[in-house]
Amino acid sequence: MPLPILRSERLLLEPFAAADLDALHALWTDPDVRRYLWDNRIISRDRAAGALASAMGAADQHGIGYWTLRQDRARDVLGDVGFQFIPQTPDIELMCSLRPQFWNRGLAAEAAQAALEYLWRATPFTRVLARGDLPNERSVRLMERLGMWHYSTGTALITYVLDRPARPTF
Repeated sequence: MPLPILRSERLLLEPFAAADLDALHALWTDPDVRRYLWDNRIISRDRAAGALASAMGAADQHGIGYWTLRQDRARDVLGDVGFQFIPQTPDIELMCSLRPQFWNRGLAAEAAQAALEYLWRATPFTRVLARGDLPNERSVRLMERLGMWHYSTGTALITYVLDRPARPTF
């Protein structure tokens, strides 16, 4: 099932497409983004293409995947947000990255909230995890701002969880 285009107050969230490869590769190799997203490794364009293809395949097969973040269709990619399966588990993980010049504006929270609203409305998933490197205080603040609760702290990662909101009963 292809992902829908989502809108928030300030952002357009468009499902990943093959044409996004160069913009995503540039985002993912930015030194401030890759520090935590790719463990500070500069990934090749081929690795970025593989990640893009995997995300697009998950969207088609499971109804979860990633969106690029833009201010409107004519503008450059500001970041991305979405969900991926955590290997060897049935769990999914919320992921988000944003160009540094757009940090501290609430855009990551706005994008994540739009993606979460889609998740609860359109999929059967009952919870979502988010993980961050221990020194990545921005990610921890984002997880807390989204209403996630602390689940565990390991040697390298801190994990938060958000359960599907209860449906109102009338």
